[in-house]
Amino acid sequence: RVHAALREAGSPLHLHELLEGCEIHLPEVPVPPRNPELVARLERIKAKLAHEEYQRMTRNITGQEMKGPLAEFGRQVRSVKAVVITIFNFIVTVVAAFACTYLGSQYVFAETAARVLSAVIVASVVGLAELYVMVRTLEGDLGKL
Repeated sequence: RVHAALREAGSPLHLHELLEGCEIHLPEVPVPPRNPELVARLERIKAKLAHEEYQRMTRNITGQEMKGPLAEFGRQVRSVKAVVITIFNFIVTVVAAFACTYLGSQYVFAETAARVLSAVIVASVVGLAELYVMVRTLEGDLGKL
């Protein structure tokens, strides 16, 4: 409106020249008072989250001392158990890939040699992929030590 009025009046001043040196005074935003119920609820939620985080951080810590020959034996058994399970999983995965490919390729290949060859190729690829994942996992576990 001011610009249109200045133009109609034929004033040589432009709007930016009029606004030069002016200051903008914005009203302060009133801060609403905090609701005590919501503050109490927020504190309960924060305490619950802190407790859950503490439980997560201390879940593998026990009050018993883990020293002595039996404790060391237990750690070794757990380690061997993890390795045996990993090897068993690897073998089952490769055998299952071989079996599925062998049985599934009967619709594609009539000869047994071609079926066995395709099953061996697929089982090898699956075995290599499984081996790659195992090495990456082992590498990550060693990095945590």
